[in-house]
Amino acid sequence: MKKWCGVAAAAAVLVMGAGQLAQAADDYKSFGVRMRAIYVKPDESFDSKLSALQPKVSDDIIPELDLEYFFTKNFSAELIAGVTRNDIKLNNGFAGSTWLLPPTLTVKYHPLAGSTISPYVGVGLNVIFPFNSKLNGVNDFQIDNSVGWAVQAGTDVKISDSLYFNIDYKYLNADTKATIAGTKYKLDLNPHLIGIGVGYRF
Repeated sequence: MKKWCGVAAAAAVLVMGAGQLAQAADDYKSFGVRMRAIYVKPDESFDSKLSALQPKVSDDIIPELDLEYFFTKNFSAELIAGVTRNDIKLNNGFAGSTWLLPPTLTVKYHPLAGSTISPYVGVGLNVIFPFNSKLNGVNDFQIDNSVGWAVQAGTDVKISDSLYFNIDYKYLNADTKATIAGTKYKLDLNPHLIGIGVGYRF
């Protein structure tokens, strides 16, 4: 009888220990906010009909805010918001500009969640809203909205339990069209976003 009582007590200790380990594994902060400085580099491609003008879209550096929610310790969703202004160049000279608002939502996987160095990968969706687009000497100029996919990779480096440093890369598929003097032309913006920043988890 004493033997079985000892076995039962040992089993109870093991169950309690396993429960505490499981609880520790699931102990994570669900919400995060992050500020980054983003280098935006469009990988633009214009309609071949415009090739003689050698069109280009300039790079930009912008501040960016993102919000993150962890569904589990290893999976999260991230929403970024920022606005970029890009010059439009023809034959290497300034010809106009456009503003781009590219909200992007990704789902991220963190294989080493909770570690001091925690890499991640993500995939998702982006929508780009161009506005205040101008082209010198052209009254009828606009760039259409676009919807595309996004891929992401980066690393969080823990500074404290709630504060961390972040390095992030995203590629946004952004195939759209530009209207110039009543004629639509193919325009693929496809920006690369390279960012560094700090985040806070709570």
